[in-house]
Amino acid sequence: MKRNRIFWQEIVSEINKELESINKLADELKKEMENKNEGDNRRVLGSILHDFYNCCERIFRRITNDINGGLIQSEAWHKELLYRMTIEIKGIRPQVISEDLAAELDDYLSFRHVFRNIYGFELRGERLDRLVDKFYSVSNNFSKEIAEFLKTLEKS
Repeated sequence: MKRNRIFWQEIVSEINKELESINKLADELKKEMENKNEGDNRRVLGSILHDFYNCCERIFRRITNDINGGLIQSEAWHKELLYRMTIEIKGIRPQVISEDLAAELDDYLSFRHVFRNIYGFELRGERLDRLVDKFYSVSNNFSKEIAEFLKTLEKS
Protein backbone atom coordinates (compact mmCIF):
# COMPACT_ATOMS: atom_id res chain seq x y z
CA MET A 1 0.00 0.00 0.00
CA LYS A 2 1.57 3.31 -1.12
CA ARG A 3 1.53 6.01 1.50
CA ASN A 4 1.71 9.77 1.36
CA ARG A 5 5.41 10.66 1.84
CA ILE A 6 4.78 13.30 4.54
CA PHE A 7 2.44 10.96 6.40
CA TRP A 8 5.04 8.22 6.22
CA GLN A 9 7.90 10.47 7.39
CA GLU A 10 5.79 11.64 10.32
CA ILE A 11 5.11 8.08 11.46
CA VAL A 12 8.74 7.02 11.06
CA SER A 13 9.97 10.12 12.91
CA GLU A 14 7.65 9.56 15.85
CA ILE A 15 8.54 5.87 16.07
CA ASN A 16 12.26 6.69 15.89
CA LYS A 17 11.81 9.24 18.68
CA GLU A 18 10.33 6.52 20.89
CA LEU A 19 13.22 4.19 20.00
CA GLU A 20 15.63 6.95 21.06
CA SER A 21 13.74 7.14 24.36
CA ILE A 22 14.26 3.41 24.84
CA ASN A 23 18.01 3.94 24.32
CA LYS A 24 17.97 6.68 26.97
CA LEU A 25 16.17 4.32 29.35
CA ALA A 26 18.86 1.70 28.70
CA ASP A 27 21.50 4.27 29.65
CA GLU A 28 19.58 5.15 32.81
CA LEU A 29 19.26 1.49 33.72
CA LYS A 30 22.97 0.94 33.25
CA LYS A 31 23.74 3.91 35.50
CA GLU A 32 21.32 2.65 38.16
CA MET A 33 22.82 -0.82 38.08
CA GLU A 34 26.30 0.66 38.57
CA ASN A 35 25.02 2.54 41.66
CA LYS A 36 23.16 -0.47 43.04
CA ASN A 37 25.30 -0.68 46.17
CA GLU A 38 24.45 2.89 47.17
CA GLY A 39 20.98 1.99 48.37
CA ASP A 40 17.71 0.45 47.38
CA ASN A 41 16.94 1.62 43.86
CA ARG A 42 13.95 -0.62 43.19
CA ARG A 43 11.63 2.37 42.78
CA VAL A 44 13.91 3.81 40.08
CA LEU A 45 14.31 0.45 38.35
CA GLY A 46 10.53 0.01 38.39
CA SER A 47 10.07 3.44 36.85
CA ILE A 48 12.50 2.63 34.04
CA LEU A 49 10.69 -0.63 33.26
CA HIS A 50 7.35 1.20 33.39
CA ASP A 51 8.63 3.82 30.96
CA PHE A 52 10.03 1.15 28.63
CA TYR A 53 6.65 -0.43 28.13
CA ASN A 54 5.09 3.01 27.69
CA CYS A 55 7.48 3.64 24.78
CA CYS A 56 6.57 0.31 23.21
CA GLU A 57 2.86 0.95 23.60
CA ARG A 58 3.12 4.44 22.10
CA ILE A 59 4.62 2.89 18.99
CA PHE A 60 1.85 0.30 18.87
CA ARG A 61 -0.81 2.98 19.33
CA ARG A 62 0.69 5.09 16.53
CA ILE A 63 0.65 2.08 14.21
CA THR A 64 -2.90 1.17 15.21
CA ASN A 65 -4.26 4.71 14.92
CA ASP A 66 -2.56 5.75 11.70
CA ILE A 67 -2.06 2.52 9.79
CA ASN A 68 -4.74 0.12 11.03
CA GLY A 69 -7.39 2.80 11.35
CA GLY A 70 -8.11 3.01 15.06
CA LEU A 71 -7.68 1.75 18.58
CA ILE A 72 -9.53 -1.14 20.11
CA GLN A 73 -12.28 -0.11 22.51
CA SER A 74 -12.42 -2.73 25.24
CA GLU A 75 -11.51 -3.19 28.86
CA ALA A 76 -8.48 -5.29 27.92
CA TRP A 77 -7.29 -3.03 25.08
CA HIS A 78 -3.68 -2.90 26.30
CA LYS A 79 -3.26 -6.68 26.01
CA GLU A 80 -5.26 -6.84 22.78
CA LEU A 81 -3.12 -4.09 21.28
CA LEU A 82 0.06 -6.00 22.11
CA TYR A 83 -1.13 -9.23 20.56
CA ARG A 84 -2.60 -7.54 17.47
CA MET A 85 0.93 -6.38 16.71
CA THR A 86 1.82 -10.05 16.04
CA ILE A 87 -0.75 -10.32 13.25
CA GLU A 88 -0.21 -9.34 9.62
CA ILE A 89 -3.13 -7.41 8.17
CA LYS A 90 -3.12 -8.22 4.45
CA GLY A 91 -3.08 -5.12 2.30
CA ILE A 92 -2.60 -2.87 5.33
CA ARG A 93 0.59 -3.80 7.17
CA PRO A 94 2.93 -6.68 7.94
CA GLN A 95 3.33 -8.28 11.34
CA VAL A 96 4.91 -5.66 13.63
CA ILE A 97 6.58 -7.94 16.19
CA SER A 98 7.05 -11.67 16.64
CA GLU A 99 4.91 -13.73 18.97
CA ASP A 100 8.01 -14.50 21.06
CA LEU A 101 8.72 -10.81 21.56
CA ALA A 102 5.06 -10.15 22.38
CA ALA A 103 5.26 -12.80 25.10
CA GLU A 104 8.35 -11.07 26.54
CA LEU A 105 6.66 -7.66 26.37
CA ASP A 106 3.57 -9.05 28.07
CA ASP A 107 5.68 -9.41 31.23
CA TYR A 108 6.51 -5.69 31.06
CA LEU A 109 2.85 -4.81 30.43
CA SER A 110 1.82 -6.81 33.50
CA PHE A 111 4.57 -5.21 35.56
CA ARG A 112 3.48 -1.75 34.45
CA HIS A 113 -0.01 -2.45 35.76
CA VAL A 114 1.41 -3.51 39.13
CA PHE A 115 3.78 -0.55 39.24
CA ARG A 116 0.91 1.89 38.71
CA ASN A 117 -1.11 0.34 41.50
CA ILE A 118 1.38 0.00 44.36
CA TYR A 119 3.75 2.27 46.22
CA GLY A 120 7.35 2.27 45.03
CA PHE A 121 8.58 1.05 48.39
CA GLU A 122 6.41 -2.06 47.97
CA LEU A 123 8.39 -3.30 44.94
CA ARG A 124 9.90 -6.62 45.89
CA GLY A 125 10.89 -9.96 44.57
CA GLU A 126 12.31 -11.80 41.67
CA ARG A 127 9.95 -10.30 39.07
CA LEU A 128 11.65 -6.90 39.08
CA ASP A 129 15.09 -8.52 39.00
CA ARG A 130 14.09 -10.82 36.14
CA LEU A 131 12.71 -7.94 34.07
CA VAL A 132 15.81 -5.84 34.70
CA ASP A 133 18.05 -8.79 33.75
CA LYS A 134 16.35 -9.30 30.40
CA PHE A 135 15.77 -5.59 29.64
CA TYR A 136 18.68 -5.20 27.22
CA SER A 137 17.84 -8.33 25.28
CA VAL A 138 14.14 -7.46 25.01
CA SER A 139 14.70 -3.78 24.20
CA ASN A 140 17.29 -4.67 21.52
CA ASN A 141 14.96 -7.24 19.96
CA PHE A 142 12.13 -4.71 20.06
CA SER A 143 14.21 -2.06 18.28
CA LYS A 144 15.35 -4.57 15.64
CA GLU A 145 11.84 -5.86 14.96
CA ILE A 146 10.41 -2.35 14.72
CA ALA A 147 13.19 -1.33 12.30
CA GLU A 148 12.41 -4.40 10.18
CA PHE A 149 8.70 -3.59 10.29
CA LEU A 150 9.38 -0.04 9.05
CA LYS A 151 11.58 -1.32 6.20
CA THR A 152 8.95 -3.83 5.13
CA LEU A 153 6.16 -1.29 5.37
CA GLU A 154 8.11 1.28 3.37
CA LYS A 155 8.61 -1.22 0.53
CA SER A 156 4.89 -1.98 0.28
